[in-house]
Amino acid sequence: MLSYIIRRLLQMAVTLFIISIISFVISALSPTDPYAAQLDPKKTATDLERQRDQEGFDDPIAKKYVLFYKRFFSDLGAVISGNEDHVWQLTSLKTRAPVLPTMWSKMLVSLPLFIVTTLIVWTMSFPVGIYSALRRNSFQDRLITIGSYALIALPGFWLSLEVIKFFTARGIPIISPETLGVDLTGMRAFMDATWHMGVPGIIGGLGGIAVLTRYVKGSMLEVMGQDYIRTAKAKGLTADAVTYKHALRNASLPFVTMIAGLLPGIFGGSIVFEAIYNWPGLGRWIFEATFTKDLYVVVTSLFVSSALTLLGILISDILYTVADPRVRLS
Repeated sequence: MLSYIIRRLLQMAVTLFIISIISFVISALSPTDPYAAQLDPKKTATDLERQRDQEGFDDPIAKKYVLFYKRFFSDLGAVISGNEDHVWQLTSLKTRAPVLPTMWSKMLVSLPLFIVTTLIVWTMSFPVGIYSALRRNSFQDRLITIGSYALIALPGFWLSLEVIKFFTARGIPIISPETLGVDLTGMRAFMDATWHMGVPGIIGGLGGIAVLTRYVKGSMLEVMGQDYIRTAKAKGLTADAVTYKHALRNASLPFVTMIAGLLPGIFGGSIVFEAIYNWPGLGRWIFEATFTKDLYVVVTSLFVSSALTLLGILISDILYTVADPRVRLS
């Protein structure tokens, strides 16, 4: 196991190096000039030209690549070590704010909403999918199928806007992570934050519940038709033992792969729902940086999300050995 992890980490390092080159070159060759997009009326053309020279923005791409990642790893070391006296080298071209500390603070805003949405999706999808598979072609199964297709077809942004209109018309705050203009403490602050996370979390999770429920049902139906399930039933095992001990464990293998997407999901957040519910989170921050061609923010985001994706794939592969003892890492 240890040798496998070491080899995979070395492969990840090579893959990440290639990704870093491709992402930086594509971003750096963008035809839009981020300095020209700055709207500070106090800066003259001479000031912007001086800033470009100081930051080496017009240097050859290879030199800019080396300089960028030198700054990135220097700032990353300061973030990990908690060095408050560190002079941040990697700053946003638009806001001049340090990239990595800002990214961390934005991620902490997106993280609670992502956790709530993920818990809702995964805790609802499996029971409903298993129930639908065990009662195939029943009235309940048909009802769940119709509801799933309806939720898949229903635009999440439209439903969010309708929910906002409904609560706003009744004077119930729902926008942003907390009620604005009110100083709450203790349990009232906790309940207020729970409310502001719960509503967008539920609305954002409806589509995921519909899709994952269909996958769970299909996987369970495939496993329930296997010979070893019929053998377990013939041995007189209880229905719960057959369903949850034998069938569910094998049916869950495809979903272990989905774990690889959770880590970059934590990092990226939901751009659409953060914009609709006015959450100053990471997804919205990255989207705005991409729109304004903020090179350092964009490239840093691509690098970090790629690293988390590769790490998620590694964790997914390791968890395969837990879900299926027949799988051995070599």
